[in-house]
Amino acid sequence: MELIITMTKRLIFTLSFILIFFVAACQGIASGNASAIDSTPQTTVVKTPTLMPSPTATDAPVPTGTPTQPTCTMTTGILANIDIPSELLGKPVNANIYLPPCYDAQPDRTYPILYMLHGQAADDKQWIDLGLIDNIDLLIEAKVIQPMIIVMPYEVSWRTGPEESNFGSALVNEVIPFMEENYRVCAERVCRAIGGLSRGGNWAVYLGFQYPDVFAAIGAHSAPLFYGELGRIDVALTHNTTVEELPALYIDMGKKDENRDSILEFVNTLKEFNVPYEFYENDGRHEAAYWSAHVTDYLLWYSRKLTKTNPDA
Repeated sequence: MELIITMTKRLIFTLSFILIFFVAACQGIASGNASAIDSTPQTTVVKTPTLMPSPTATDAPVPTGTPTQPTCTMTTGILANIDIPSELLGKPVNANIYLPPCYDAQPDRTYPILYMLHGQAADDKQWIDLGLIDNIDLLIEAKVIQPMIIVMPYEVSWRTGPEESNFGSALVNEVIPFMEENYRVCAERVCRAIGGLSRGGNWAVYLGFQYPDVFAAIGAHSAPLFYGELGRIDVALTHNTTVEELPALYIDMGKKDENRDSILEFVNTLKEFNVPYEFYENDGRHEAAYWSAHVTDYLLWYSRKLTKTNPDA
């Protein structure tokens, strides 16, 4: 054991001596090299820096493309009551106006417009009471129909027909221009529809045939038509317009509607002139329960017939 310890000590001593010698030799070499470098004159080459132009505001790329609409999470529209000036009637036309969700939040959008007329002895709240506004909010939120503006004007005097009343002329010549000047409405025929129930449907048919270049679609819901309307339709189709120029036409009624015979006569007249139309006879009567049950059907049809003004809607 002692022999192993003695040999180990000798080995350590020998290695230490070799290490010390090696370090001393390296320092000598380093010292010699340092002297050689210091004795050689150095030539310093000064390079003139290349000046780079500072970036300006115009150097940055300018983003291109159509700005996106602000994000909006509203799910209900705005309902307002307004007075629309009318010289033809001698007093304003009072109307309920529905503006779709996000109307104020997205000012670059334009909208198609639907005019919905109430029945006899009712007022401009009739369609609201039937659930029109609640239903359109739900359908827009579900992206089943496109957002649109709805105008529900009030016809104060509802006992006279179009020969004596200026209500129809006021709608076409005053209410429509007012809406297109004061609201973001698509001011083209393909963006404009009119419909109504009972007497309101009579007005829709009358105006649709008298002004076929104004409306893209007509909705006649339980509408027996004004007295003499079939004769006016005959004249219009014989002398003033062609079938191709007419708006799209939707007709519906309840099977127990008190005006069923008059409505069927209207449908038969359309057949005689080969006028395209959609006709639906459902269960029900000439009453609020019937129209309320079919509000969604009406809105779906109008939306399909109106040009889509916002492709992402």
